[in-house]
Amino acid sequence: MLARDEALNRIHEAYAARVRGDKEALSRYWADGATFRIAGAPSLVRDVPLSGATPMEAIAKLIDQFTFSDLTLVDAVVDGNKVAAHWQVTITPGNGKGETTQLFDLIELDDDGKIKSLTQFADTALMRHMAG
Repeated sequence: MLARDEALNRIHEAYAARVRGDKEALSRYWADGATFRIAGAPSLVRDVPLSGATPMEAIAKLIDQFTFSDLTLVDAVVDGNKVAAHWQVTITPGNGKGETTQLFDLIELDDDGKIKSLTQFADTALMRHMAG
């Protein structure tokens, strides 16, 4: 089991790679067989990958569609290898105006600090609007 600070540090490192748009670095934070999904109805958020066969399949497309900046961890609860994290972030579509929004992640890490699962709750109405 990871210590609280170690778990939060791993999450911060992964998000720093996301903010940089560094797909290669971000891919190293995922455990084999990991899962990723954004909670929401895919039929209502066309052209935005809410999940994929692998986490990086969906996340790579999201990185291409949306830039993250001004990321701040608002609060987090760590219980063993499980993390609930509340973020504030500015999201900017490829050719649009950035909007500040909130994200809430439920994350499970393995004993090596790699992400086993991540379910993200995001403003899917904003995503739909930004995706056009």
